[in-house]
Amino acid sequence: SLEYLLARYPDDTLRVWPKNKLAQILPQEDRDRIIDLENSHAADFYLLVDARGHPLMRDDPQDLNFYLHPRVNLLNIPERQPIYAVRAYGSVVASVVANNNDVDDYRAAYDDVEANGDLLARSVFDIYAYDGALYYLNSDCPPPPRNDPNFRIFLHIIPDEVADLPADRREYGFENRDFYLNRHAAFFDGKCIRMRPLPDYPVARIRTGQDAAARGGPEWHADIDLAAHTTAQTLHERIASGDYGQPVAQSDFDMYLRGNGLAYLKEPCAAGDTDARFFLHVFPANPADLPAISRERGFANLDFQFADHGTRIGDKCVAERELPSYAIERISTGQFISGEGRVWGVEFPAAQ
Repeated sequence: SLEYLLARYPDDTLRVWPKNKLAQILPQEDRDRIIDLENSHAADFYLLVDARGHPLMRDDPQDLNFYLHPRVNLLNIPERQPIYAVRAYGSVVASVVANNNDVDDYRAAYDDVEANGDLLARSVFDIYAYDGALYYLNSDCPPPPRNDPNFRIFLHIIPDEVADLPADRREYGFENRDFYLNRHAAFFDGKCIRMRPLPDYPVARIRTGQDAAARGGPEWHADIDLAAHTTAQTLHERIASGDYGQPVAQSDFDMYLRGNGLAYLKEPCAAGDTDARFFLHVFPANPADLPAISRERGFANLDFQFADHGTRIGDKCVAERELPSYAIERISTGQFISGEGRVWGVEFPAAQ
């Protein structure tokens, strides 16, 4: 099979899967043109061998019984008609399948998810919810070594109701769907895409990421509150549609007033932009409306942490804070770091 590929593509480098030692019997100049891969999705050609005595070619292309490895069957590889077959005593004992269309398929899937999926989080991976599944996308993703623990991604699904979990998971409070990126992700054009199905039961949170490994792998975490995400998504859509009017103030965040709600929007919003605590000082039109404890300073102190009232949607940070029901003269808000002072701040009249 290798000799056939070398002869058919005399000027090309050949990326073949699975990794094998047979190339060692070839001349050095031929061995130099063969790249053995440990990840099937990056291969140009699959070398299929009959590992269990079953024929490798059937009349019905949907009824194939290929074995690539004693533990891997063809269900992991897109079904293709072999471009070459080796026969012995009337049976096919080895064949070559070209990975002709996978890159186009993967590229189309990547673009579809990126364009139409619901972006839940940005980190090392962009994480999308789309068509009942969770997708991990990375635009700078060389294929990792097989089974390297640095590339194990944890995925913990936390339900609305613990009773929805499988019985053996209820004591933990989440369903563990950890996976190795390199086993089933599709790698192409320096990108990768990995899909994980979401359960049928209602999901409250998704926690996922990679922990630091002994050999220094990447570390990242995403904690996705789906209820907060939905609320923030709705808020952003209303702001974008003009329902909240024009910003009443602009600084590091744009601020919008609607009724008794003050909305904050930052776009784009990077990791760390919401770490500093927010101050929110509300000055009433009538100081007598303030609670007695606040009258001396002259304003209601509604300081808050962003995570308590907002969430990050991809590269957007959205939050909304309920304001007192009494008449408000002006508002002062921004972010500050205790002991260091304000990061930014604005003051604006409440009546626009």
